[in-house]
Amino acid sequence: MLKKWTFFKNSGISFKTLSILFTLKFIVGVSVYYVYTYYYTDRNTADVFKYFDDAKYLYENVYKINPLRFWKIIFGIQNESSEIRYNLLETNYWFKPHSSNIFNDNRTVIRFNAVIYLFSFGYYHVHTLVLSTLSFIGLTGIFKAFFIHFKNQKKELIIACFLIPSVLFWGSGILKESILLFGIGLFVFAFTQFLLVDNKIKYIFLILITLGLLAITKTYVLIVLLPSILAWVLIQYLKINKIGLTFLIINLSIITLAFNAKKIHPSLDFTGNLKYKQQDFINVARDTKAGSTIKLGILDDTAWSYIKNCPEAFLNGLFRPTLFEIKNVFFSFSAFENTILFFLILLLIFFFKKPQKEQLPLMYFGLYFTILLTLLIGLTVPVLGAIVRYKTPFMPFTLSIILLSIDFKKIKSKFF
Repeated sequence: MLKKWTFFKNSGISFKTLSILFTLKFIVGVSVYYVYTYYYTDRNTADVFKYFDDAKYLYENVYKINPLRFWKIIFGIQNESSEIRYNLLETNYWFKPHSSNIFNDNRTVIRFNAVIYLFSFGYYHVHTLVLSTLSFIGLTGIFKAFFIHFKNQKKELIIACFLIPSVLFWGSGILKESILLFGIGLFVFAFTQFLLVDNKIKYIFLILITLGLLAITKTYVLIVLLPSILAWVLIQYLKINKIGLTFLIINLSIITLAFNAKKIHPSLDFTGNLKYKQQDFINVARDTKAGSTIKLGILDDTAWSYIKNCPEAFLNGLFRPTLFEIKNVFFSFSAFENTILFFLILLLIFFFKKPQKEQLPLMYFGLYFTILLTLLIGLTVPVLGAIVRYKTPFMPFTLSIILLSIDFKKIKSKFF
């Protein structure tokens, strides 16, 4: 696939390098299994097993007995019927113990693994291979989107897209993050191509598919992306010169609209949903006795509760856990990664290299994606271990922007 598929052949990365990167990714994907088998030994609380185990149940107890019912479950047809609901009640994670009215994305990953189970026949690492491959495709899509405008900074982009430790670990296992990276990466690639090429039909199709995938995997990620997508389209087709100002105005306008949408219709209570999502996370952390719980500012129905909690939420979402919060070997990896990120941001401040105008839309797209998703995570997630994992989708964008905006030549001339 890496050698023959045009998507990879035209990526700007050699076949040898792609092979090394993919092999590393699959090895890390396999290691996730062993970490949760021999280090974190409670299988019932491990996401890397819960989706696989429920997929196994659907295969053994539904597909083998009634294939039509199995496919109804996969496509969401008549899932409220008594027969199908009986089967679903026998799964462990189809229904969340604490659930707001936000879309239950567990079901997407269970369905996905149930389909893979048809040809994996229960071999866990067939699932690892499929999910690692999809994630790798997504990360290559992010690389290609940036490489169009930064052809002379290939090494920086390879590090940012493929070699971030947390992205390698959480984005290579049987987890939502692998599917999420696939959807985001292919979307960004298709969207940048759509804006650049004349033959747009195939990219329109790919954009719609990936947006649909994001909607059923992590709806809030799609919501966070929408303002910047709109801003980029307006800049491209209205030939707007004030790129940074356009992104700022569109994002602020849509955030303001979100805070007031419930006045239009009660079902559009986005801030209320966020409040309930925070409570869901707090309840789960309490019930599972999570060992790395942090205290969050409680959200209510006022805009002020969000505004006052945003600074701390941003710091929590981007830089925690810190070196002072290391509790085990895995926290140490995350803490060192966050420390390196902090120092890279300092280098960015003191040795900033101004991007060219054609590079700005993609940079602002990644910047606002990082900021908004960091705030969402920091506002709602009270467990440091979960924060590390939920950062995975925006980290390739974050590190790409930082590495591409640091003037390393200036640093070299100053200190070396």
